[in-house]
Amino acid sequence: MATDNILLLPVDILIVIFRKLEMTEIRCIMSTCKTFRNIVKGDHKIWRTFSRDTLVLMDAPETRLAALSWYNRYRISRNWLHGCFKTKSLLHHYTNYMPWLTYHNSEILYLSVGSELVCYKTDNKGLPSCSKSLWRLDVPKVVRQDVRTNDISRFVIKNNVVVCGNRDGCVAAYRITDTRKKPKLECHIKDCHDEGHVEVTAVEVVDVRDQLSIITGSSDSPDLLLCTLRSGRSSASGSYNAVNVPLQDCSGTKSMALNAMSDKLAIGPNGNSKPVLFDVTTGKYLMTSPTTVNHRQAVRDIRWHNDNTILHVTHSGFMELMDIRTNQEVYRSRDPFQSSLYCVKSDGMNALVAGSAEYSRCVLFDARKAGNYVQMYFTQRNTSPVYCLDFDSTKLISAVDRGLALLNFNVDSGSQEHKDYSGHVFH
Repeated sequence: MATDNILLLPVDILIVIFRKLEMTEIRCIMSTCKTFRNIVKGDHKIWRTFSRDTLVLMDAPETRLAALSWYNRYRISRNWLHGCFKTKSLLHHYTNYMPWLTYHNSEILYLSVGSELVCYKTDNKGLPSCSKSLWRLDVPKVVRQDVRTNDISRFVIKNNVVVCGNRDGCVAAYRITDTRKKPKLECHIKDCHDEGHVEVTAVEVVDVRDQLSIITGSSDSPDLLLCTLRSGRSSASGSYNAVNVPLQDCSGTKSMALNAMSDKLAIGPNGNSKPVLFDVTTGKYLMTSPTTVNHRQAVRDIRWHNDNTILHVTHSGFMELMDIRTNQEVYRSRDPFQSSLYCVKSDGMNALVAGSAEYSRCVLFDARKAGNYVQMYFTQRNTSPVYCLDFDSTKLISAVDRGLALLNFNVDSGSQEHKDYSGHVFH
């Protein structure tokens, strides 16, 4: 019997109809009734189709956020694009620091504040809870004849090993056996560069086959240090092999990052605006940049965007992607205020977020659209640089000199104030 009631149509037919609609029509359909709203929200193909024309933030497969529906992923990404978020202050202190952080698998937050490394868990909503720490530790200190402290400059976490590079010229490595328990000191290297007279500004670690290899660099040293230690051997024995590797086309190391296979080391040089690529297994340089040597330039932070592409930000405010197969630049954008960029992070797809040198400001870029930024976020009421950041599809965490802030984008866009600083607003 013929009917004009569309609700009586089979769900498969309704989905076919809905997939042919535009976004404005989809919004009208979703506001019609709960049945239509649930059908539209549950069909991934509709939202994947709309996601092709916009920037959608993705998550690593090993995180729990990877299971987000395409509807929620699209909705939350639209909040990123339009500056719709809720800000929360996670930590505040009255001493200026240069912190570093890692939001490990979107589950555990590691933060360095001065000479202390602190571990925080997430709450039942998946947000970092900094009211109480799981554990905290002070890195070993070596007394120097200058005014340097033993503050942690940077740290890295790989395979349950934490390696901290310190401003007193030392490196401390810890083994994590249980996330909720304080890790054990594995190795303490006292004089990494120039007999400990310069600070360690970059560290990396390789932990394979019962062998721990630590790579360190300093912005004031023309060498890399490669230290190899047998896992489980006492740190007091001092039995490790150390090899110095001369750097090329730069005066020091500002940052470094190993790829997923731990065989290629991307180096952010001091005294050059382009990265250097070093083969860890052969000890040879795969990519150098002799034509861009400039003592006023530096690559402040460097990451692996994917297996073949290096992401880095420079002192002059540029963000670039370099293809290591061709040694060519495939993407280039600049901070909208032409400020220095201190740190950078990628979701491995198209979303790139950088921390600037002023006003606690983070900037979102789209790797498919060079030359322009997507959105800006003033994360705290502070003129400090963003020294470090981390993000997933639902939140952004920024660390400045006196605090730590969380921007939660998993909010209702209809009830939350929009803070839109995108390019079209300024134009």
